[in-house]
Amino acid sequence: MLFDTDEIFEEGLDFDVRAKKESFGIDQPECSLAEDVDVSGSLKKTGKDIFLTGRIKTELSLECSRCLEPFRFPVATGVTAHFVPESKAGKEHGEVEVKTAEVDIEFYDERRVDITQPVRDQILLAVPLVYVCKKDCKGLCPHCGKNLNSGPCGCSEDTPIDPRLEVLKSLKDKLK
Repeated sequence: MLFDTDEIFEEGLDFDVRAKKESFGIDQPECSLAEDVDVSGSLKKTGKDIFLTGRIKTELSLECSRCLEPFRFPVATGVTAHFVPESKAGKEHGEVEVKTAEVDIEFYDERRVDITQPVRDQILLAVPLVYVCKKDCKGLCPHCGKNLNSGPCGCSEDTPIDPRLEVLKSLKDKLK
């Protein structure tokens, strides 16, 4: 998603684009883009700095952490970024101290601004830490591995206790 810097003025450049899902590199088995990404927003130039504000809309294909079934997860989130020219970044090598204010800064060459990376970052930040297909997902039976969302498995509730933990059961019985 490249924009020519000559087309961005102080009053801004409004855009509404649809980017191919392959251009973002989000394609892991447990988390991948299910559809192309819609991005709308504006780019505004202040001196040599360019500011992005916009909205992202797409859908991810995730694998439930409890039952391991695939499900779709809608993503609708905002995106902001501050772009500065690469020449402003300097040509320093080695270790450089990064200040808190510089963490959200992106770089662009003199001719083009590429908003792909900040959009990708926001999509990944929208992914929950634990992927759950529904709030009441029952998961898998720990003994036979059956998906409990499709019905009971038939395993008895009285499952054998690991012999190393048998002592804890007797301790629990004594406390009653």
